[in-house]
Amino acid sequence: MDLSLTIGGPQGGGIDTSSNMINRAFAEAGYNVFGVREYHSNIKGRHSYNHLRVKEERPRSLKYPVDILVALDPDTIFEHLEDIGEGTKIIYDKSFETSDLAQARLIMRDTSKRIKETLDSSSLPNNIKGALELAKKRGGIPMAIPFSEVVTSAISEGPASRYFNTLGSAITLSIAGLEQKFAEAAIKQVFSTKPKAVEENVKVVEAAYSYAKENGFAGKVLKVLPKMKRLLLTGNDGSAMGKLMGGLRFQTYYPITPASDESSIMEEHEHLHYLQAEKSKLKEGGVVVVQTEDEISAVTMAQGAALTGSRSSTATSGPGFSLMAEGISFAGMDEVPVVITLYQRGGPSTGLPTRNGQSDLLFAMNTGHGEFPRMVISSGDVEECVYDAMRALNYAQRYQLPVIHLIDKNLANTTDLVPDIDLKKVKVNQAIRPTQTRLSFKRYSLDTENGISEMGYFGNDVFWMTGDEHDEIGHVTEDPMVRDRQMRKRFKKLETALNEIPLEEMALLLGEKNADVTFVTWGSQKGPILDVIEDLKKEGVKANLLYLKMFEPFPTDFVEEALGKAKLIINVESNMLAQAARIVKLNTGIDIQHNILKYNGRHMTEDEILKAAKEIIGGNGKKLVEVLENGA
Repeated sequence: MDLSLTIGGPQGGGIDTSSNMINRAFAEAGYNVFGVREYHSNIKGRHSYNHLRVKEERPRSLKYPVDILVALDPDTIFEHLEDIGEGTKIIYDKSFETSDLAQARLIMRDTSKRIKETLDSSSLPNNIKGALELAKKRGGIPMAIPFSEVVTSAISEGPASRYFNTLGSAITLSIAGLEQKFAEAAIKQVFSTKPKAVEENVKVVEAAYSYAKENGFAGKVLKVLPKMKRLLLTGNDGSAMGKLMGGLRFQTYYPITPASDESSIMEEHEHLHYLQAEKSKLKEGGVVVVQTEDEISAVTMAQGAALTGSRSSTATSGPGFSLMAEGISFAGMDEVPVVITLYQRGGPSTGLPTRNGQSDLLFAMNTGHGEFPRMVISSGDVEECVYDAMRALNYAQRYQLPVIHLIDKNLANTTDLVPDIDLKKVKVNQAIRPTQTRLSFKRYSLDTENGISEMGYFGNDVFWMTGDEHDEIGHVTEDPMVRDRQMRKRFKKLETALNEIPLEEMALLLGEKNADVTFVTWGSQKGPILDVIEDLKKEGVKANLLYLKMFEPFPTDFVEEALGKAKLIINVESNMLAQAARIVKLNTGIDIQHNILKYNGRHMTEDEILKAAKEIIGGNGKKLVEVLENGA
């Protein structure tokens, strides 16, 4: 069982509900699901889609061409012509066959022009019939469904279009061979708070399954697998959940895509009932979530809360992170334990506000003026988002500095079935709190071997804070000797962190020890590359992956050793400048010659990385940069 599918339609047309239904139905039958949500930067209308994969084992990546394309509007057929291959079933409303490309006003002009050129090059008309004819030439199988007729056979009241997303999902599940009872169970979960909606949508599911059976669309019944306790989460969900489980008490944000979802999730779940042992305490405390007037306020307000002893964080994306630069510098100077979750998207400026990117790595490493220690970590899958969010809070508390947690947009909007959270993996390590008021104590003491001074708290201790350089108590100073000692003392923390933090939290070497090819990556390419490694193994090529999680401080010795043994190194990133490769060179002197890069805002897939890797492997050692361009 390895099913790839895309379901697309207009923004605001229930695409997420459809995907949620498909994911939950397969999960009910014991299967694993994985998907990425892609959407335009408008509120309603333009094309939105979810790319999904279903397997018996846990999927780690997506691939093209898809097995099923579900089109809830004519635009989806036009937009996804390149995703259709041999055997792709195209489910669409029969009424779309009268649609013309010129009428598709919500398709971007550049995209429409490209589609027109594609159809013209095959001497096909610029309409849905022409698009379907091209799809058939590529091996696609159009499956026209009279959507309104099927829905009205089940529901007589209200517009039939309201249920088209449910119908499309149910037809898909029937074609895949999933029993009807699992589709109905999914409906009951998706509309759990709306009994009337459950009743109506179950009727549509029944009609869809009947239609598929009567017309020979229904697939061979899939076997049912044992169910395990799992959580259906996105990267946004994972980070929010990890922060709450990590003892977060104060979160700030200013609305920005795709970071806002994290804070919205927290607002919905201020008291986390998942931790049964701490349920009563969480009810007493919960978390305060504040929407500020801008990102400058967000980062400085979070610092103010941190200085009262609360575990505090903020979340933002590139433009907002730019505004936080001065505030992050202040946290560096005054040793404030604060977490900044940076959701990366396509830049510069507003750039691609709802599309993927990994171009903020060097910015995170160097944001703010002057030199000060910060920690920069990243996550590569939804499960890691949970644990890394917890760890980030611990790092901030332990080393008293800003911690920047990088999550790319692709990962933020990835849906995955995550195994039950292991509460023993990460403990909440709170700094030791003083029990008595301390007057003029040495908050920035130089008498420390590890660079970490005793923490001070507003409301309990008397100490001075300023953006200027300061002495041990906090008074402003420009004495060169004190300046030298304070700078060395602050940076000593990074050395301490390198010695204390387990290596597996900084970098991992995954796969064959003696490999022909060593991939290097970070973030959401982790899963696709692990799948590519398995693909290459089937072809007799041994490969492994140097997976980077922590960039500051950097695990130089480990990376030097791993790459020093490598025969052929291929770096894979979603940016144009191969930023992680630059950091590797800066710290180790190793210049990676081969790169697979993608910066068009769409997620990387297993098939395109595999194709590019083969080009490099067969390139006779020449320096190659493969640029990936797939994606609707």
